[in-house]
Amino acid sequence: MIHIAVCDDDLQTAGRIENLILDARHQCSEELEVSLYYSGESFAQALQDGDRFDLIFMDIEMGGMDGITAGQVLREDDGNDLVQLIYISSHEQYHLQLFDVRPSGFIKKPVEPEAFIHKLIPALQKAIRTRQQGKTNFLPVQQKGKELLIPFRDILYLESSIRRVSLITKDREIQYYGMLKDEERKLPGGHFVRIHQSYIVNFFFIKEISAKRVTLVSGKELPVSEKHSLSVRKAYLSFRGTLV
Repeated sequence: MIHIAVCDDDLQTAGRIENLILDARHQCSEELEVSLYYSGESFAQALQDGDRFDLIFMDIEMGGMDGITAGQVLREDDGNDLVQLIYISSHEQYHLQLFDVRPSGFIKKPVEPEAFIHKLIPALQKAIRTRQQGKTNFLPVQQKGKELLIPFRDILYLESSIRRVSLITKDREIQYYGMLKDEERKLPGGHFVRIHQSYIVNFFFIKEISAKRVTLVSGKELPVSEKHSLSVRKAYLSFRGTLV
């Protein structure tokens, strides 16, 4: 599924863009999901809540947080480096201000259907290619009916309790229903290791390791079960060897 955000404080324009996107569904090989935001603040809050997008259509001139500032919030997260950001505006004098947010395109208001579709279809095709190429760099997490793509590099460890997984990243905790054995199959074995029935750890965040526990760079200590002790130490030595 391709996740698209439309951010415009003009409700009529936002609705028009949504309809144009949905009318083009038959030209896309994947399902499209469109989320509407009527302010830069609501869009920024969605990012903070963990929402991820493949393609964003962003108005520049909005009351409160404008589209340039909202774009800067987007790019502050390295996980959004590849997100396509297409700006929409009735003015074209923003080239220098847009440099830091790396826009993928510009559409002039009022939005003309033919010009919009001319931008949309290549953007959708690129989003599909990017998602296919980048699947190995993210852990897909289903939460509240949405798919979150969590970069492997941000994951410290995963903890399971019955049928619930807690995924701990550098700056937040995400809880969702699942089995640790299923998540283990999605993670790159060279960077992650099962240390216990209830824990999987990212090698990059291990500070110290012993037969009975690992200490993360955050100071958090996690138990290593006797069953996994030998395989953990062997895997960690192999990982360290790849860093030389």
